Amino acid sequence: MGEQSSQKPEILIIDDSKVIRAAATKMLGDGYVVREAVDGRDGWQQIQQNKAISVVFSDMQMPVMNGMELLASIRGAEDERIAGLPVIMITGQGDTDEVKQQVFEAGATDFIAKPFSSIDLLTRAKSYAQLNAKVVELEKQTGHDKLTGLFNLKSYEEQGDKALSFAARHGVSISAVYLEIDGFQNIFLSHGKSVATQIIVAVAKRFEAVLRTEDVAARIGVAKYALLLPLTSHTHAKIVVDRVRASINKLVFDTGKEKIRIVLAAGMTSPEAKEGMQFADIMEQADATLKRALSKAGEKLASYIEAQPKQVVAEEAGEHLDRELQRAFKLILEGDYFKIERDHLKPLIECLTPFIDYANNQEELTSNEINE
Repeated sequence: MGEQSSQKPEILIIDDSKVIRAAATKMLGDGYVVREAVDGRDGWQQIQQNKAISVVFSDMQMPVMNGMELLASIRGAEDERIAGLPVIMITGQGDTDEVKQQVFEAGATDFIAKPFSSIDLLTRAKSYAQLNAKVVELEKQTGHDKLTGLFNLKSYEEQGDKALSFAARHGVSISAVYLEIDGFQNIFLSHGKSVATQIIVAVAKRFEAVLRTEDVAARIGVAKYALLLPLTSHTHAKIVVDRVRASINKLVFDTGKEKIRIVLAAGMTSPEAKEGMQFADIMEQADATLKRALSKAGEKLASYIEAQPKQVVAEEAGEHLDRELQRAFKLILEGDYFKIERDHLKPLIECLTPFIDYANNQEELTSNEINE
């Protein structure tokens, strides 16, 4: 019995409500070892002491140390194991979308709203426990770029293959981003290798400072980088990319003779993950989109769909929406409605509104016939 129990992933539930903790423990008890903490400080102590914890569920509003403070402690930890833990925030009715956005930008992996169902909790626990295990395994196996410490191209592709396979199996999102320092060749020619190297390393350090710990950053060229954003839709990928670029575009290097300002161009793609898809194709999309971003006169940011002809974009958008409708109905019937991406909800509702209106009208007609 002891060996079987130890093989179960360990989940930490942090909430000042005894009822919430008991409910979560009951829902997860069969497949997981569930640990409980009464507030953020208690949870933080357990996270530091227990290396077996693979996923953290934390309430946002708690005494002593709240969810935001706990999240900051986790993401700022020197221990990579702690800093990389998936953290799912438990939200209440009083938590606004603005608050949730702030928490997401601070590094939250996902959200779950009260009152949550067993399928909501179990699906997230399973997905993120598996993801955390894969990330830990990948970190042991992959190589790094010697200059920056980031992953190299081979490692990036290997991690991308596994992340894409995971996304296709579980019906979750994935995004890839290629980035490049604009005008780097001129910087190198004008200021030499020493200054150019300093800039390359400084940009790499900024990635570590602003990215979520589950994201992957790699150096794939002289001044070219790549990001892998697992479990991230196009909308959320744009938030991550904006945060990265805002941080790096603030960099100013003083050579003594002049100041060099950095402009980072970015091309991003967030394809629908499907069985049989190759991550190499996603990399090609990101690369083509980066070239488009670099050619822009103004804002050097582009998405893959922008680079396609308008007719193709319209056709693919229609096909994509049809697929999303079919997928949405399937997810709703299976109880996995939370997997429907937030940025897909509005077009789905718009498509369903005529049917809902028709159904309501039919109910009114039936009611009038009965009354007559």
